[in-house]
This record gives sequence, C-alpha cells and structure tokens, in this order.
Amino acid sequence: MAKISIDLLPAEFKTEEIKRTRFYKISVFSVAVILLAVFLSSLTVALRILQSRRLAQIQTQMDQTEIRLSGLKNTQASLLLLKNRLAAIDQYLGNFSKQVQVYDLINELIPPGVAINGFSINQSGEVVFTATVSDGESVDQLIDNFILPQNNQGKIKQISMDAISRGRDGVYRLSLKIQPK
Repeated sequence: MAKISIDLLPAEFKTEEIKRTRFYKISVFSVAVILLAVFLSSLTVALRILQSRRLAQIQTQMDQTEIRLSGLKNTQASLLLLKNRLAAIDQYLGNFSKQVQVYDLINELIPPGVAINGFSINQSGEVVFTATVSDGESVDQLIDNFILPQNNQGKIKQISMDAISRGRDGVYRLSLKIQPK
C-alpha cells in the first residue's frame, strides 16, 4: 500500500527549511572545527609550557654540573701543585728521582777510557748517549757493564746500540739507548 502524501506547504517554506537545515549543519561543523582548533592550540601551548619547564630544569642541572666540574678542576690544580711540592721536598730530603738514580748508575758503569759526547734522560728514565772510545777493550768493557746483571745491579731492562763506527783515527764512536727497569 502506497502512502499518499499531500504537501500543502508552499515551496518557499520548503526551500527556507532546507536552507536552515544546511545552515545549522554548517554552523555545527564550523563550531566543531573551531573547538578542535582551540583544543589543539591549547594542547600546543601546554606542551610548550611543559617543554620550557623541562628545558629550565635541564639548564639548572647543567649549571650545577658546570659548577661542580669547575670545583673539581680547582681541586685537581691544587692536587697537582701539592704533588709538585712533594716531589721538590722529596728531592731536598734525599729521595732522588728516577732520572738521578739512572744517571748515577750509568756514571758508575762507564769505564775510564770512554768519553761521553752527549747524554739525555727523559722522564721515564730512558737514556740516550753518544760516546767516543779510544780502544776496543773499553768498548767491550762498556757493553759488558751494561749487559751483565751483576755489573748493572739488575737495574737495566734493555740496551740497544743505535750506531757504532770506527774512524780513520782508530776512535770508536757509538750511540746507545738504555731502558731502566
């Protein structure tokens, strides 16, 4: 059964009602979009505020760490100064440094026929020296003194001969590198 409907309303009224419905839908949609934009804007502002607080906290922590680090640097400088003073006091009290001990040992081991031309000791006590020797026996005695543990008191770890030569004048020229224990 088909329904019969009779529309007695004028056509202008229908078009007006359709326009109102469309306007209402557009208004609701516009309000929803505006509310969404306001929500997203407020969310963005809230996130920015939270991030700025977090950045401020991190900046404060970083400043505190820098202050602590500068304090540690000052402490390190003080300790280094005290260490240097202690080393100076030890030298005055007779506790000789490794360089002095190695120099004294080398000085004892060099036989009388050897003339030292150059001598250097680094901080670890490694010695490099050049010498001239007038005869072969003194060269042998010099090498024996450095190589044999009973002669060098077991204080020499390694000896290396960088160069040895004999000139026309019969003089030996040699360069030695010595590492103490």
